[in-house]
Amino acid sequence: MYERMKAFLHQCINMVVALILVGTMMAYFVINSVIMSTVINDLRLDTYVGYDTGFSVVLLIFLLGWVPFYVSRQHMGKRS
Repeated sequence: MYERMKAFLHQCINMVVALILVGTMMAYFVINSVIMSTVINDLRLDTYVGYDTGFSVVLLIFLLGWVPFYVSRQHMGKRS
């Protein structure tokens, strides 16, 4: 009885962790999509580009470049 309950609790914990990871990935994609659409719309206008657009460009480069590189480096480091 104890082993079945322990296995069930491990399965529940794994499911919660998986849902948190999926939610985090979805939030990351939504944030990137919103920032990317804002930057593209601001750059397509032939007007003055302000500080908010510059900050969005820097943030977009950071999110699309450094974060995946960092995550892949951390993941590869654990495998070795």
